[in-house]
Parts: sequence; C-alpha cells; structure tokens
Amino acid sequence: MRLKLTRSQRTTGMVNKKVMFILNAEVSYSSVEQASIKKYNLGNQIIYNSEAARRHAANAASGGLIKGLTSAALSHMSLSITIDSLARGHEVECKDLDELLEAEEAIRGSCENLKKYLEVAECFDGREEVVEY
Repeated sequence: MRLKLTRSQRTTGMVNKKVMFILNAEVSYSSVEQASIKKYNLGNQIIYNSEAARRHAANAASGGLIKGLTSAALSHMSLSITIDSLARGHEVECKDLDELLEAEEAIRGSCENLKKYLEVAECFDGREEVVEY
C-alpha cells in the first residue's frame, strides 16, 4: 500500500479573504491487497467523514422526519472517504489547520490499520502461534 498526500492552500472570498487548506490523498493498493479488500468486503468501509458529514449525520438521528431526511441527504453530499474511494483520490478542503491535520491523521491511521488487518486476515490458514510470557 502506498499513500500519497499533498498539501496546498488557496484564498477564498472577494472581500473577506480566508485561507482554505487542502489535502489531496490517494492510495495505491498492491494486487494482493486489492484481492483481500474485495474478499473481506472492506471497500465501503468509511475511514474519514468531514466535520459537515458528522454534523448532518447527528442531525439526521435527532430531528423530525423532514429534518432527518434532509440531514441524511446532506451527510451523503459531504465528504466521506472509503477504502475504495481513496484509491480514486480525494481532495479535502479544510477551514483550518486543525481540521486538515485531523483528516490527515485519520487517513494515515486508517491505512496503517488496514495494512495490519489484511496481514492478520491472511494468517487464518491453520497455522499455530505459541506465545510465552
């Protein structure tokens, strides 16, 4: 697995200029990893939700029917990164550095966890492990 992260920034607004921080993330999986992701149905597993997606998902659970449906739809329009979609690449726009660092940490951590998960999943072939303490 190879994760490629690129940081950049841009200025938004005509009068009230603000800096937006941008993180481009894309992962390349080996053919063995791709096969394991497919075998264990991991492709749709969400590894990062933007702040807006989390907020809309919370509103969907706590509001009335109309508010809940609207929030549920908005949560799907906000940024959610899955194991499969990360292979296609994502651009994460953040209003501050804390949000960018949170997104980057979530993506890095998820890749590390996925790597470990796939390594462990391949060990279920009848081998025996003896641990002495």
